[in-house]
Amino acid sequence: MRTLGSRIKFLREKKHLTQTELAEKVGAKTYTTISKWESDENFPKGKDLKILAELFGVSADFLLGIEPSVQTFQTSECHDTDIELPLYGDVAAGALAELESIDVWDVKTVKLPKFLLPQSMLSDKLFAMHVNGDSMDKIIPNGSLIVVKPIEQSLYNDGDIVVFSYNGEYSLKRYRPNAMEGFVLFEADSINPDFKNIPISKSELFEANMYGKVVFCGITF
Repeated sequence: MRTLGSRIKFLREKKHLTQTELAEKVGAKTYTTISKWESDENFPKGKDLKILAELFGVSADFLLGIEPSVQTFQTSECHDTDIELPLYGDVAAGALAELESIDVWDVKTVKLPKFLLPQSMLSDKLFAMHVNGDSMDKIIPNGSLIVVKPIEQSLYNDGDIVVFSYNGEYSLKRYRPNAMEGFVLFEADSINPDFKNIPISKSELFEANMYGKVVFCGITF
């Protein structure tokens, strides 16, 4: 289940729903909306993502591929209030991009409903960024809004999607610390095979900075 569409199809079939029945439950006009979601031709908007997560009893993170396996959540974990996060420009999901300078006195903010983030993911250090590029488009489409949680180096897990910098440039990739002997691999996850992974020698890893793991991805329109 590498894509959002494949996860929707998996969960729909698990509940023994037809595309028409699911369309009725999410308020779509016809089954073609569901068909396009499942084939990754279109993506659910934020409100539809919320409905799908609640209907299937999973987190929005699982639907978006940020969690590697199904993790259910209780309705009590959803909150009606918003959280306000600093919005730090764009992060490249392609080739490494130059790190933008950030004026801490002029940082924009973005508000998100708290229900989108499980309680365990909440932190006063969360920040948001827009994604610029397609190298992670199986999971995080170009233009998406991501929420990043800074964590200690020892807490990163194999497969986490991370924002990192190397030699003064930064990018968004999947963290693979054991995929290549002698290297840490930052892995692309794209339908375009032209996007390459970024290997960094473990002897040079001190030159890389990891700013945090992605805990939420939302598609903006």
